[in-house]
Amino acid sequence: MMMLNRDNKRARFLSNAVLNGLGIDLLIRCASYLDADGLAQLGRTSARFGTPWAGHVRSIANEAAHQQFRESATVEERSRLSKYGDESDVGFYRALEQLRRSLCFDQLAGNGLRAQENNARSTVTGHNWSTALSRHTMRCGRHFAEFSTTTTNELDRYFAHLGVIRPVSLTDGIDLVDDWEGIVHPVTVSDTAYGYLRPALSGKLISQRTARWGESIVHCCTYDCFDGRCYWTDWGNGRDSFHWQGREGLRGRGTIGLLLDLDEGTLSVFKNGRLLGVMKEGLGGEYCWLTADFASFQAANGLVGISSAAIVVSFSAPIIRILGLRLICGVAAVTPSLFRGPISTSAAI
Repeated sequence: MMMLNRDNKRARFLSNAVLNGLGIDLLIRCASYLDADGLAQLGRTSARFGTPWAGHVRSIANEAAHQQFRESATVEERSRLSKYGDESDVGFYRALEQLRRSLCFDQLAGNGLRAQENNARSTVTGHNWSTALSRHTMRCGRHFAEFSTTTTNELDRYFAHLGVIRPVSLTDGIDLVDDWEGIVHPVTVSDTAYGYLRPALSGKLISQRTARWGESIVHCCTYDCFDGRCYWTDWGNGRDSFHWQGREGLRGRGTIGLLLDLDEGTLSVFKNGRLLGVMKEGLGGEYCWLTADFASFQAANGLVGISSAAIVVSFSAPIIRILGLRLICGVAAVTPSLFRGPISTSAAI
């Protein structure tokens, strides 16, 4: 055992000696095989890897991340990523990795809401609003999501709000009963029209604000599938809803596409591949996709059942995030849909 300890100690000494003899370029090349999390861990192992070496502005970990981004990021990916002044190269490379991953629901809040299939699907059942959102952060450029809905029973009354929200936590330090009062719908937090005004909850959401939100006061904006109305809120002075030019609802079969253009600050709506128009202007800063779903009790032939909904997230191309939703006779049945080709012949994307 003593011999084994001496051998281990000798191996460590040899390993350090070998590392000390390696050149910077070779160390960076070796580090380039790590992903962003691996590079972050490497930078924390020692000052040799985590702090800039003499005559350079980057550490070995950050330089490896910088070179990986420069060599692998496509023109399309670069158009949707802008580096913040306080962001490390490792953090920026992590954003690129996140952009390439399949979209999933990282945060679920509400009664009867649960994740399935590696968070690629969320199911909601119950008699109130619940919300699912993705932590994939959109910071610039254009992002498209298509929501596919199908109902075969006209008695079904399923409501869904589809849209964007700031990258906030809906649950950290926020109680489902005391704060949300069982109604987990971020756009209704400061809703004076329906008596949902909750200043304490508004304060908890606003307290998560960062400089990356920018100057826009549009913190949550949704499309109402029931009548096509736009709802948005600043989580402070109330909720606003309005009719916009081209507005149409979607109560039956079909698809709703949302195009978030952070270069122009607009959120546009497509129905069955046809551009309806710009629903909301004045957006800016970081956003995430969200869906707020309401499952209502049904009554038919004297029987009461609970309608359910299922959201499926799939991925077909870097610019497209696709969410499919299918509801058949109150029972969730899921079919992923992939959007290919141009969104619309009348849309310049």
